[in-house]
Amino acid sequence: MKLLVSVFMISVMFVSAPSSAEKLSEPTAVLDAFRTALTEGDMEVFKDVLSDDVLIFEGGGVERSLAEYSAHHLKSDIKFSQEVPSKLIERTRYEVDSLAVITSRYSISGAYNGQEIDLTMNETVTVSHTPESGWKIIRIHWSN
Repeated sequence: MKLLVSVFMISVMFVSAPSSAEKLSEPTAVLDAFRTALTEGDMEVFKDVLSDDVLIFEGGGVERSLAEYSAHHLKSDIKFSQEVPSKLIERTRYEVDSLAVITSRYSISGAYNGQEIDLTMNETVTVSHTPESGWKIIRIHWSN
C-alpha cells in the first residue's frame, strides 16, 4: 500500500508541476525568467531565454550576441541585480504573430559599489517565437 501511495504522489508531482517549456510558453514568462535569472545568477536560464543573436543596448553600448553579453556585461548585471533591488512599476505588452514587445518601468533603489542608487529604469524587450526554439528574447534596451 505504501508503494502505491508513493507512486501516486510521484505521478501527481509530475502532472501538476509545469515543465520548463510550459513556464516559458508566453513572452512575459520568458522576460520574468530572465529577470529572475539575473537576481539568482542562474547562468543556464540565459541560454533558454536569450537568442544566440540577442542585441542588448545598455548605457550607450551594445552587446551583439549571447556569447558577447556572457563574456562582457552579464556578470556585472547579475552582481548589480543581486545587490540593488528593483520593483516593477508598470508593464505593457504588445503582441502580433510571432513577436511581442514588452515595455517595463522599474524603481531601483539601494547601494552598489559604495554609492547610493535611486533611479527609474526603462526596459524594452522584444521576444520572438519560432517553432524550433519557442519564445526567446531577441532585443533588450535599458535606459534610465
